Amino acid sequence: MILFKCCKVLHQWRYFPEHRPPYIFSFLQHRFSSLVAQVCRDEPMSKEIFPSLNVEFDSHLYAGMLQQCIKSNEPRKEKILHCHALKRGNCLDLFARNILLNLYLKTGLLSDGVNLFDEMPDRNVVSFVTMIQGFVLLEEYDKAVDLFSRLRKEGHELNPFVFTTILKLLVSMDWVELGWCIHACIHKLGHDTNSFVRTALKDAYSVCGFVNAATEVFKGIVQKDMVCWTGMVACYAENDCFEEALGCWSGDIDDARQVFEEIPKDDVVPWSFMIARYSQSDYCEEALDLFLQTRKALVCPNQFTLASVLQACATIGCLELGMQIHCHVLKVGLDLNIFVLNTLMDVYAKCGKMEASMNLFVESKNKNEVSWNTMIVGYVQIGDAEKAFLLFINMCDEQLRATEVTYSSLLRAAATLAALEAGIKIHTMTIKTLYDGDDAVSNALIDMYAKCGRIRDARLVFDTMNERDVVSWNSMISAHSMHGLGAKALKIFESMRETDITPNQLTFVTVLSACSNTGSLDQGQSYFTTMQEDYGIEPCMEHYTCMVSLLGRLGHLDRALKIIDEIPDEPSVMVWHDLVGACVAHKNIELGRFSAEHVLEMEPQDESTYVLLSNIYATAKNWDNVAFVRKSMRKKRVKKEPGLSWIENQGMVHYFAVGDDSHPDNKLIHGMLEWLSFRSRTLGYAPNHDAVLLDVEEDENARLLWLHSEKIALAFALLRMPIGSPILILKISVYVSTVMLQLSPEFFNIVAIFETALSLCLKATFKKLP
Repeated sequence: MILFKCCKVLHQWRYFPEHRPPYIFSFLQHRFSSLVAQVCRDEPMSKEIFPSLNVEFDSHLYAGMLQQCIKSNEPRKEKILHCHALKRGNCLDLFARNILLNLYLKTGLLSDGVNLFDEMPDRNVVSFVTMIQGFVLLEEYDKAVDLFSRLRKEGHELNPFVFTTILKLLVSMDWVELGWCIHACIHKLGHDTNSFVRTALKDAYSVCGFVNAATEVFKGIVQKDMVCWTGMVACYAENDCFEEALGCWSGDIDDARQVFEEIPKDDVVPWSFMIARYSQSDYCEEALDLFLQTRKALVCPNQFTLASVLQACATIGCLELGMQIHCHVLKVGLDLNIFVLNTLMDVYAKCGKMEASMNLFVESKNKNEVSWNTMIVGYVQIGDAEKAFLLFINMCDEQLRATEVTYSSLLRAAATLAALEAGIKIHTMTIKTLYDGDDAVSNALIDMYAKCGRIRDARLVFDTMNERDVVSWNSMISAHSMHGLGAKALKIFESMRETDITPNQLTFVTVLSACSNTGSLDQGQSYFTTMQEDYGIEPCMEHYTCMVSLLGRLGHLDRALKIIDEIPDEPSVMVWHDLVGACVAHKNIELGRFSAEHVLEMEPQDESTYVLLSNIYATAKNWDNVAFVRKSMRKKRVKKEPGLSWIENQGMVHYFAVGDDSHPDNKLIHGMLEWLSFRSRTLGYAPNHDAVLLDVEEDENARLLWLHSEKIALAFALLRMPIGSPILILKISVYVSTVMLQLSPEFFNIVAIFETALSLCLKATFKKLP
């Protein structure tokens, strides 16, 4: 009844337009279309009602009814309306025909849609695009491409709507050649600035596997929304470009967390990238917690997820969880994935399990540069520089390209061995491969040259750096401090403060160490205060150790003990050890005994502290306590680790240990030692016995003093190294340095003797052979 009343009003107003209210008429038209569409759902009823509708059906009404069919989600009666329109003289205009065409294609009536399209007296871009979409929907890709060509030939406008549709066609077809042609057409017509077009183009390249092209298109999108970012992340992830994918999340960690909370988390991709973002931002605990949440959410981790979690395990040294994930990797068959395998090797290496890491490395069938770098870095970290160099040689034999990680690690290995020749060769290779400008490599070069005694070369590297970061400044300050140039080190620090580089904890460790080496008490105390007040850096154990060393060196032992009492945490062994050394130097027996007891309480097997404690008692002629110390050493089976020294000659590193007679030149070396002993006594040298137990017989004491490993290395150098060759002895004993000073007028040019925070060092050159 409502339908007929609506028809009657519309019929009257159509013939008397001057009396119809415009807005009410539009409303009644819309209401009439809805009612007719509802009637169309019931075919018998429609057959009864359509003939009795006394109203003129124009194209506008048909279009409205067709749209209602689409909205009703039951577009099955479009044929009824089409037939009704044909009976009334085919009164559909282009707009209504396009709607009808869309209905036919969406319901799978392709032949009807094609017939309608061919019979249309005129067609526009919408007609073609609708037809193309229908062909794509029904996987008739060739016909879709032909229709696109026909669209161009008929001279229709190629607008952004057309291109986004065609590019979606490419996503379904995986036809990249057509994509290049369309991209060129887009650029020619100036549509490459349209965000929708670029997004569709990016998706097309992503599906076809052209990540670089997708990246370039993505960079050109001015306004990137969440869908666009998520699509790019998925593109990287699907093409195993995990580092690039993580780069999309490289903003502030809070921003990344907000993005993670806003996007859907139905699959593993957002979980993986948030875990990776936490791992690379040193939020390792959060990364592990989020991984546990993925398991509770029943999200299956992929290789990227596992690799990111393993990275967090490696950072915090969580070996147990790393091993559990290793078991899961084996269970799901990802043990052959090189990305996962490399992070597993890194976990074991950083947890000190180099044997397990090497087993994985050997078993790997597709090693890449990261695999080799992981092993090289691992051996450098545990101090096995020789194996690191051997791995590098094997890496070169495999014709793999060394990276900045490779070179920086090898330079630190060379610094560990004080292997100048090897370090210079690595430097040459970095210049040839253009890695010498990398910040990490440059910082490693500074460290290598400084530890090999070449402070000028270290300064040259520093001065030629394009950009200096806090590590560069720290390395340079430490280099000068190491060489006894404390005043110069502090001057460099003041230069650093004039830049925009903010000092960190390590900066003040090197600065306070320089103050300790030079005995600059006022400056040391000032910097200790400045660190807290101006930079908000709370003192760590290393800072307190430097202050104790500074005060102890100057004899302020009570103040040093007060500093120790102010440490909020339990003082470390190094702090008490420095105080023991200061007490021995200033002959403070009571405080020395007190400090030594603290050291032995924490490290009962520390042989050097037993020796110092015994000598403190021997100095006071307290022989009962000396005997008690010796008895304690035997009872606890305290053994002195044999000293190990090495020297580089003609590209080879020669190692020497106390009591080791395996060197081929052993007889010549001992002969040289005898001659040096005789010559030093002739020149009036009286040895200092502080380095050994004072209650040992004098002859045994003298023999022990001549068995220093660095003295054996020095004897070898005198035998085999040519005149004028440089000598750098790191961690030299006071006794050996005194011997060299005694013999220097005849055989050595002493360049410098300097004291670091931990040891005495000497630089010299041969003057002539003995």
